[in-house]
Amino acid sequence: MKVAIVAPSPVPLTRGGAERAVSGIEHAINELSPHQAEVIKVPVDESTLAGTLAGYEAFANLDLDHFDRIIATKYPAWMVDHPHKTVYLFHPLRGFYDTWHTFGLPDAVPQPADHTFAMLHLMRQAHHRGALDEFFERWHNAVAAMGADHPDFAFPGPFARLCVRWLDAVATAPSEVAQYLAISGTVARRPDYFPARSNPTVVHLPGSLPAATRREQPDPYLFTASRLDGPKRIELLIDALAHIPDPIELRIAGTGPASADLRARATSDPRISFLGFVPEEELPQLYADALAVPFVPADEDLGLVTLEAFSQGTPVVTCTDSGGPTEFVRDGVNGLVTTPDPAAIAAALRRLIGNPERARQFGEAGRVVAGQVTWDSVVDGLLGVDARRPDDQVAAPAPTSRSSRRRVVALTTFPIGDGGHGGQIRARNLYGALAHRRPVDVVALVEHGNRRDWQSLTPSLSQLVVPRSIQHHRAGEELSSEVRLPVTDVVAGSHIHLTPAYLEAVAEAVDGASAVILAEPYLLPVIEQLEVDLPVVYDAYNVEALLKAGTYPDTPLGRDLLQQVIDVERRAVFRSDRTTTCSPIDSLGLIEATGLPAEHFTVIPNGTAVPERLISREARATQGSRWRHRYWTAGSTGAETEHLAVFFGSWHPPKIDAVELLIEAATELPTTLILSVGFHGQAFLNRVVPPNLVFPGIVSTRAKDRLLQIADVALNPMRLGSGTNLKLLEYLAVGVPVVSTPFGARGIDVVDGRHLRFAEPDRFAAVVAEVLAEPDAAQDRAVAAHTLVRDRYTWDSLGADLAGVVTDIVPSEARK
Repeated sequence: MKVAIVAPSPVPLTRGGAERAVSGIEHAINELSPHQAEVIKVPVDESTLAGTLAGYEAFANLDLDHFDRIIATKYPAWMVDHPHKTVYLFHPLRGFYDTWHTFGLPDAVPQPADHTFAMLHLMRQAHHRGALDEFFERWHNAVAAMGADHPDFAFPGPFARLCVRWLDAVATAPSEVAQYLAISGTVARRPDYFPARSNPTVVHLPGSLPAATRREQPDPYLFTASRLDGPKRIELLIDALAHIPDPIELRIAGTGPASADLRARATSDPRISFLGFVPEEELPQLYADALAVPFVPADEDLGLVTLEAFSQGTPVVTCTDSGGPTEFVRDGVNGLVTTPDPAAIAAALRRLIGNPERARQFGEAGRVVAGQVTWDSVVDGLLGVDARRPDDQVAAPAPTSRSSRRRVVALTTFPIGDGGHGGQIRARNLYGALAHRRPVDVVALVEHGNRRDWQSLTPSLSQLVVPRSIQHHRAGEELSSEVRLPVTDVVAGSHIHLTPAYLEAVAEAVDGASAVILAEPYLLPVIEQLEVDLPVVYDAYNVEALLKAGTYPDTPLGRDLLQQVIDVERRAVFRSDRTTTCSPIDSLGLIEATGLPAEHFTVIPNGTAVPERLISREARATQGSRWRHRYWTAGSTGAETEHLAVFFGSWHPPKIDAVELLIEAATELPTTLILSVGFHGQAFLNRVVPPNLVFPGIVSTRAKDRLLQIADVALNPMRLGSGTNLKLLEYLAVGVPVVSTPFGARGIDVVDGRHLRFAEPDRFAAVVAEVLAEPDAAQDRAVAAHTLVRDRYTWDSLGADLAGVVTDIVPSEARK
């Protein structure tokens, strides 16, 4: 097997820990396995946005198909397209992720130029490799028109952050990556580094160096090796030495942008010496002869310095917030862990200076730890447990069994494994719950640029993703451009002949199955063209005709598209043996449209996950107050508010309309901070809105959960749409007080005054004010709502309802 390890070559060229690690991986595969590895590098200048995006584009266009596998360790190398790509994550561009807050810059681009706005719009609408050509074309056009030094393209800057994170999301999406690894638990736990639910495996990199013989030093010294840069916090060590009266030297190896400032800081202490760049072959002796290695970075990814020191039997002193090093240093066992304060670091070092024997014992314990982190384990993690066996001795995976006559096939126009929009959430959870009772195979028609892939989501739920052909993709793009709205859902079925691979996949999947679930109506032409002779459940997420009637323009093309939707929806209802809807209102709408009896329809609403415990009202109020205080003291303008309200929504016409109502309400609620969270905020970049209405953009799942725990009220100001509102169910499930329009609660059996408060649009702000003024009553309603959702709206109980529908329509021999 031929393996490519792809990595950027930094401009100007430097050789740090990442470069040594890449060389180590190459050497390990070549020496410890029968496989051949080669490092492939592309120069990347990260000093400007233009240089960074040039690196992403170069890796995106890199053809490495002559390799069997590729391993990417960091941005932008993971942009490479390959059918078997391993992401072994060292770190992304951290300044655009977990350390973004240090810049004090906005998340959104204020008043973007036209070219910038065009790129932002593309990134909002497309999230797949097929959009890369368009992305880079628009970028080159923007630079040609505006210049690479335009303020919109500041680096760092909000536009640069959005570009890099969008590219990273495309490159590391589950459809792109065969496996995810992280170099440390610290990296694996950081929010947004990996796609949701990707569950990366931690594979530590060895930091072992060739063993050096310890020499007795007449004057012991402290030694550390680091890039001289802010996050390494060398200034803590310089300041700590001022608290140490002992005549001990601190030797610092490394170079970096903070070199001059650090040298100036240490100029008054002759015990501190800067060694500059130290060749690798000299490092072992410097570690071995040192009394201890103080290594105190801020939230380090891994910190090979720790393992390098341990490999020479030298103890390490680190800090509680140093990240990766704390995964190896055990306080009082192989080193010391202290707070990031010069006096505390000095006290820890003096414990070892005053007791060299204890330092030696700690160092030997560290040597044991270093010996447990091996290159063998890295090779096994990267290539599999059979990595050191020849290819012809590795057993091929067993084919998937399709023998169950109870199996159900679901057809979707999207992948269901990644969460995302409401349809994905419903499909993943509802069909997943059905799979507890009947095996389910999902055949997903996905965007061009993705890779055909079979995924086992659970033991009884599998997914085959089939990308649209380039012709199919272009047909959707051309029609969407003409109507100025996305219509790729309609084109999914009307042009399915352009993706024969999907027709073939469905034909194979339905062979021997007991029933078909049609998620939304748009793939009905697949069933018709294949003449599938199986019972069909049409799972109607919305009344599509009503939804599209409020979206499509009143033009000849818009009216033609609407008629196509009406026709395919009617055919789906008539072709199905049973139609499931998300609400009684939707059932009534389809009954009126088709004339079929009510018995043909079964309401299976959306559901949600329900936590066992709720946060108390007192804890909610206390934590919310602290959060708001930190928010305003972090640089936000305006007077500090007394309450926190939240709304979550996507870039979707009903959600955009909901924000319009929030804008009206915010002016009447000046003491309430309203967070309107999600992509929809981009639609209001150039709008003047009340200062207490804030658009934070997309947030991580953990951040969303946290906001729902500390908010005084969750808002559901919906006036348009169809189906049931998943976000409302999430609000009710976690026990946050809720104010909703009656329309926003359609299909959910909540009672005004018992589970939440209803508010008509013209009284929305007034009702929110009433809820905030009566926190005890609001908490009582929230507890009752939690109980309601727990008893009636869990995905498992809804999956049982869907299983009952399937059982009713399949022939008796397929029920067993």
